[in-house]
Amino acid sequence: MTESIGARLLSERERIGLTQSRVCEITGVSRKTQFTYETGARLPDASYLAAIDAAGLDLLYIVTGRRMNGSINDALLQDVLRRVDDAVAEANSKMTVEIKARLISLVYLTASESGRVDQEVLNKAVQLVS
Repeated sequence: MTESIGARLLSERERIGLTQSRVCEITGVSRKTQFTYETGARLPDASYLAAIDAAGLDLLYIVTGRRMNGSINDALLQDVLRRVDDAVAEANSKMTVEIKARLISLVYLTASESGRVDQEVLNKAVQLVS
């Protein structure tokens, strides 16, 4: 692994389509600090890493250089998509594609642990984002 954490952070930020300014807003660091992280002059702290993870950057890749190789359970994903659509419609919620994608991702990750969608968790998640 020859690529540094800073180079992977920059690569991942660009892959997601975030500007340095947006990452600064998300993490609360200055542009100078963001620059020092991306150049490898400094390493980010845990609160910064938690914030970028929450923003959807691949934290495992940034820290280790490895991407998750987990396979997707197609049947479970279809069930999640169907149930999220139903729950959003039932809540009469208007949400952006980005929020709906994060909701689907969250529900899928939760469901993949048990192999099934927990309807109560799904309903609470929809309420939180609505």
